[in-house]
Amino acid sequence: MNYSMNKQEKDHIMHKETVLITGGAGFIGSNLTEFLLKNEHRVIVLDDLSRSTTDNIRACYNYSPNFYFVNGSVMDFELVDRLVNNVDMVFHLAAQVHWEESIDNPVPSFEVHTRGTQNVLEAVRRAMTRRDPLKLMLYASSSEVYGTGQYMPMDENHPFNPQSPYAAGKAAADRLCSSYHHVYNLPIIILRQFNTYGPNQRMKGYSAVIPKFVSQVMNNCPPTIYGSGVQTKDFHYIDDLIAAYSLIINKWEDLDMFGTAINFGTGKETSVNDLARIIIDTIAKETGRDLKDMNPIHLPKRPGEVMRFAADISLAKKSLGFTPKIDIKKGIEKYVRWYIKEGSSSG
Repeated sequence: MNYSMNKQEKDHIMHKETVLITGGAGFIGSNLTEFLLKNEHRVIVLDDLSRSTTDNIRACYNYSPNFYFVNGSVMDFELVDRLVNNVDMVFHLAAQVHWEESIDNPVPSFEVHTRGTQNVLEAVRRAMTRRDPLKLMLYASSSEVYGTGQYMPMDENHPFNPQSPYAAGKAAADRLCSSYHHVYNLPIIILRQFNTYGPNQRMKGYSAVIPKFVSQVMNNCPPTIYGSGVQTKDFHYIDDLIAAYSLIINKWEDLDMFGTAINFGTGKETSVNDLARIIIDTIAKETGRDLKDMNPIHLPKRPGEVMRFAADISLAKKSLGFTPKIDIKKGIEKYVRWYIKEGSSSG
């Protein structure tokens, strides 16, 4: 895809700080985009819509001309390079986000995480030679790089043990970002995000566990759990993650964190069994349905699934003052209410 901004667009952007968000039409990216627009940033979203939808960014057009959408891929270096050359900050969120999909289709998963990330890094490296160098790059890594926790909670020094092609790709990209900082002095901060959920997380092909369970129960089907259900996750509501991004955006100039990885989660484990029960009970409460006899169905365990997760967020607390505010029950309540209002139509 060939794309270049016209003079009017360039002149408009030059007068105000501008952020490029790769994967900006996805679940996390769309929430981050809307937050930045509400706070008077200019935002360019690059997304190929292969795993996302324009439904997520429909409201962003209300902020035009501060919002600009480009339908394209991080695999297109020339496009990425032109976009990065027109912005002050890059938030690289583009990914193939489901580890199950990476098992079925490992090659494209690994390529988008590795070559896609290197395309962004190369574009940022070139942008650092401008008269007004790029200020900041944030890379959305993943807790999956750690694999099943060898100790709890898991800090940023926890050994890497990726257990799926998705996790291996994210681990490679994570370390590639670190190497580009150390070799080229790029202003990169790496965010290792635990299991984020919330509005705009939809059922589309492969799905994360929370939208899948909610969709199943809303359609009068019991949640399907792979394995015993004792496996745990650190479920982190989207508002808390956006608050973490906000803290970095507001404080990055005063932080000595370039080249650093930082965990964002709650520090609390929730088993998949407990999650299923919370979702069943919440939907019963919100819809008035009698679901007390609904119980999950257990299927054989899948390869590649991490069995235990909980973030050590001490670094985020100390360096940023980060404190998650929404617990799993409140977060599921908020998500179910959004799903009933908007999410079910795309389910």
